[in-house]
Amino acid sequence: MKHCNGRILLRIPPELHELAAEHAKIKEQSLNEYIKESIQNKINEERVGFKVATNLSFSKVSIGDKRRSELREAVIVTQHPWYMELLRKHQIYFFNPKLGRVTPMSYLLFYETTKQEEDGTKNQHPRTIASYGKVDQIIFDINPNDYKFIPELNSLIDDEEFWPRISKWGSTNIVILSDIGEINNTLSLKNGLEARYLVNKTTSLPQLVNAKYIEDLYK
Repeated sequence: MKHCNGRILLRIPPELHELAAEHAKIKEQSLNEYIKESIQNKINEERVGFKVATNLSFSKVSIGDKRRSELREAVIVTQHPWYMELLRKHQIYFFNPKLGRVTPMSYLLFYETTKQEEDGTKNQHPRTIASYGKVDQIIFDINPNDYKFIPELNSLIDDEEFWPRISKWGSTNIVILSDIGEINNTLSLKNGLEARYLVNKTTSLPQLVNAKYIEDLYK
C-alpha cells in the first residue's frame, strides 16, 4: 500500500470551488479545514459499507484527533520479553483484548517482567520501568486478515520471527507508537507483589518525573 504524506493536489470545477469557499466562510473555517472535514464526513458515512465489502472488523482512534480531556496522560503496561522485542522492532504494543476498548492515552510506560521465553530470551530491565512509548494510533478489534489494510503494519506481515504466531490470533487491540524512548532514571517496585496490579494503571508525566518507585506513579 502506497504511503500517503497528507498532501493532495485537488482539481475541481470553479463553481464547486466557489461553493466550497462560501460554505467555509459561513462555518468560519479555512478552505483547507472545510475540505478536510467534508472528506472525513464522507468517509465516515461510507465506512460501514467499506468494512462489509472488505470484511474488515477494526476501528481506528488517532490520538492527534482527540482533545486532551479525552485522553489519559500515561498508562503503565506489563511486557514479557517476546512482546518487548516486538515493540522495539515494529513500534507496536498489543493490549489484552479482555480489557476491551480501553480509554485512549498519550503515552505507555513499559514494566518489564521476569519471564524467560522458551528460547532463553529475557527482558533487559526485569522488574522495572525503563522505557516509554508515544502513542500515535489505537486499533480496536483487528484480525490477522486486516493487517494488510494498515500501512504501519505491513512490515510485520513479512517478519518471519513474529508473524507466524500473530497470524493465528483472533481479534485483538493494537497500539501504534510514533516514538520509543528510555527513561533517565529507571523505576523499580518498592513492593514486588504490586506487579500483578500494574496493567492499565493511569499516571501522569509530572508523577513520572518525581517518582522514586513505580508505586509513586499512582499515589
